[in-house]
Amino acid sequence: MAIRRLSDQPLRVVPELLGAELASPLRRAVAFAIDYSLLIVPSVAVAVGIVWVALRVTEPAALSGIERLLQRGALAEAEYREALGATLPLLVRHDAPGLPPAVAAAVEEGDLAGAVERLIRDDYDFVFSLKIGDFGEPALPPRKIRVEVAHLIPKALRAAALFGVMAIYFTLCTARWGRTLGKRLAGIRVVRLDGHRLSLAEGLERFIGYLHIPGSLGTALLDLWRDPNRRMPHDRVVNTAVVRVRPAARRGP
Repeated sequence: MAIRRLSDQPLRVVPELLGAELASPLRRAVAFAIDYSLLIVPSVAVAVGIVWVALRVTEPAALSGIERLLQRGALAEAEYREALGATLPLLVRHDAPGLPPAVAAAVEEGDLAGAVERLIRDDYDFVFSLKIGDFGEPALPPRKIRVEVAHLIPKALRAAALFGVMAIYFTLCTARWGRTLGKRLAGIRVVRLDGHRLSLAEGLERFIGYLHIPGSLGTALLDLWRDPNRRMPHDRVVNTAVVRVRPAARRGP
């Protein structure tokens, strides 16, 4: 393998970018908020679709039970008991938050009827949750069992199911136009310091670099004020900066 030497090449900025106004932290936050709002619905739809297909193949009885639990108000008591019985083994295997230990123990011992009876007697209900991003979970009210949809996605598909739509959107928009819709509305743009357009691979790498933010417990955000060019880890990894784009002045008649 050839020996490589330290160089200043990645740090050089083409003359036409020198002095460009940097995007403010507020504009970057607004752009991300707009993009996240646009993507949350399609991301949830894709994730739920993958869960449905996975359960349809591997756990058809549990899937039928979950579908009926979502219609609890329209179920007769016998149908509700049957739906609980079909769903509980899956929830025990995935250690659903709020599931009473006595109910989990009864399921593991094969006493499914007893587990169902305990839930009905103590008037437990279900809360379905799907987290897109690491924003924590609200406190679980008493007598509620949280069904975390993300945990039902096969591990091999979990990252793609939850973040695939976002990855495609940010990668394509950044590589093709240098900005997402959110950045366009906020009047900012991603530029490579050498003046070249980002490749698709670099666009994806920059998106993956967003993981530095939760991975650093949010301290990476300080780079917006600490770094002289407001470059965050996902900017440094592909040699980019985010600059302000002002509307061109209108010419006179």
